[in-house]
Amino acid sequence: MQQLLTIFFSTVAVSSTLGCDTHSELQLYAVFDSLTALAYCSIALFLVYFTRQGSHSKAFLVFAVGFLICGAAQLTAVWTVWYSIYWLSLTLKAASALIFVLFAALVPQAIANASLNQTENLQKQPLQQVEENQDGPHIQIEELAKKELIALFDEDTIVDRTLDIDSLNEQLEKEIAWRHRVEEKLQLTQFAIDRSADAVFWIGAEGKFLYVNDAACSSLGYSATELLDLSIHDINPDFPETAWKLHWSVLKRCGSVNIEVHHITKYGRIFPVEITIDHLQFNGKEYQCAFARDISDRKRIEAALREREQEFRSLVSNIPGAVYRCSDAGRSSLTFISNGIEAISGYPAANFMLQPVQAFPTIVHPDDAEQIEQIIDRAIQTKQPYTIEYRLIHSDGNVRWVAEKGQAIFNAANQVLSFNGAIFDMTERKVAEDTLRLSEAIANNRAQQLEIALKELRETQSHLIHTDKLSSLGQMVAGVAHEINNPVSFIYGNISYASQYMTDLLQLVELYQKHYPQPTVEIQEYIKNIDLEFVREDLLKILSSMKMGADRIREIVLSLRNFSRLDDSAKQPANIHEGIDNTLLILHSKLRAQSEYPEIKVLKEYGKLPLIECYAGQLNQVFMNLLSNSIDALEDAWKQKKRSGCSDWKPTISIRTEAINENSICIRIADNAIGMTEDVRLRLFDPFFTTKPMGKGTGLGLAISYRIVAEKHGGTLICRSVLGEGTEFAIELPL
Repeated sequence: MQQLLTIFFSTVAVSSTLGCDTHSELQLYAVFDSLTALAYCSIALFLVYFTRQGSHSKAFLVFAVGFLICGAAQLTAVWTVWYSIYWLSLTLKAASALIFVLFAALVPQAIANASLNQTENLQKQPLQQVEENQDGPHIQIEELAKKELIALFDEDTIVDRTLDIDSLNEQLEKEIAWRHRVEEKLQLTQFAIDRSADAVFWIGAEGKFLYVNDAACSSLGYSATELLDLSIHDINPDFPETAWKLHWSVLKRCGSVNIEVHHITKYGRIFPVEITIDHLQFNGKEYQCAFARDISDRKRIEAALREREQEFRSLVSNIPGAVYRCSDAGRSSLTFISNGIEAISGYPAANFMLQPVQAFPTIVHPDDAEQIEQIIDRAIQTKQPYTIEYRLIHSDGNVRWVAEKGQAIFNAANQVLSFNGAIFDMTERKVAEDTLRLSEAIANNRAQQLEIALKELRETQSHLIHTDKLSSLGQMVAGVAHEINNPVSFIYGNISYASQYMTDLLQLVELYQKHYPQPTVEIQEYIKNIDLEFVREDLLKILSSMKMGADRIREIVLSLRNFSRLDDSAKQPANIHEGIDNTLLILHSKLRAQSEYPEIKVLKEYGKLPLIECYAGQLNQVFMNLLSNSIDALEDAWKQKKRSGCSDWKPTISIRTEAINENSICIRIADNAIGMTEDVRLRLFDPFFTTKPMGKGTGLGLAISYRIVAEKHGGTLICRSVLGEGTEFAIELPL
């Protein structure tokens, strides 16, 4: 601020701060400013003259003063070139600027006042003429009245003009605001076009570029200045100069076209583009506006799709059968079928397509239609591929055998979208017995049978070994249970008598104490030594505890006998819940809390189940295998949880039984351990496959359990597992 004030009041001449080389320029600057000051003063003198003549309002004197101040400011500016008085020069310039601002506000009012003054003068003249001609004829009075009416009319006109001026000012403000909005929209439009991802070109009638955006420069490698010096023919080989006039006239008639052409970059690379061109007329001139988009990627994708389609058609045409696709409505609504169907059925493929001449199911043998629907429905429910062999009725009336392999395609909501498959003619294989093919088939069949037999032999051997061990163990357990049962029964049967005898003896002692209250000294000392009162109370408790222990031994022996079940030579009605409870009783020691593991909680949700025809001992073996695996998995999970610092996790086994329908039941055994991966789950029932460490598992428990459920009882054993959450085994058994 101090520096600005110093400069403001400084008196140093401008010429003294400049070199001698600029002296001539300063003289020229002084001459022009002097002429401008002379013009301002001349305008002021003319305004004073016109005001003195009385033809204009005295408001023009203010204008004259303003022009004089402007002239003085110009002369001061010339003076400051050699003799600087900045404060005077800036003060005069500020005054002149302020006066011009006031002029802008006072001009409409001054014009209106001038018009009103002129009207007042016109009104005064008829009144003076009336006073001078009071004694004149009547005609002069009428003329004066007419002049007064004209004057009044003129006054109304002036008022109307003032209102019109106000209205015009209001319209002008609205138009200015509208123009501001339009300019803002134009700026936004210009910004959007400049930043558009597509290249934008404005082209003149001669093919020259009038405007290009940033995307156009980026795609072609030119700057905007370079592109504006080029024409459409320089970047587009598809628009030569010889055909430009024809293109212009055609587009003028069409108005707008969408075409695919090629562009050439600055470095010679040619790439395809999709252009939308509009022919426009503006202010009497014609233009073409082109929007270009690089479609190189799309062209590559289309070429790849065409190649894939060609490969697909070639592959389909070489398949010795018919490939088909149908909608979710089934094969009655085929969307595609290859021409191979004609060789199989005798009908052309077009007969079975959309809006078919005949539906495909009409040529299927009536006896096979229901079987086909059942197999496809089962495949949809299990989401597995299906393979069907059935008969077709040829166009000549003969019956031909076909094999069909297909699969349903599902969406994310598990709804069927379509069916894809292939149909192969197998009539010759069914009817004709070619010797060579038959021998090869027999050899292959024998090899497959030998491989299957070897696999089954290994499984059977392992099963027999395991069964023999279990049988020996069962016999031993049954023998031990039988041998234990006799002494336990003896003890259990005599405890009640011993209790009664002890009770009688104690009552006898009480009678002696009642009738002989003063025993001898020796008896009193003996009673004191044996603490008779304590013996009397504790003896009955001891006998009660012995009875509970004998009951527990009897229950365990009974569970061992029920679990071993040596009488499983034939199916017998059995209570599934009793078998599960017996298994849990045997595993009770592993379920209890130990030093390294917490207690495993067992949640039982038993439904109402009828007796089921089964091999109870073998099912108990299945329950034992599944529950033992769950206990091992929970122990491993506890180790992992403990290492990770999770202390609120509680190991749990859930057992739930339910009747699925009138003919089958389901037993679900689930745990909340760490679960398993999909690869492990798929190999779970393979013989000798185990995830347990060496010496802890043989890999036969689940394989044998699967065979017991599936082969012995005609049921299913399914495993569902979520990694990190747990595993569930579901056993479905027919009644």
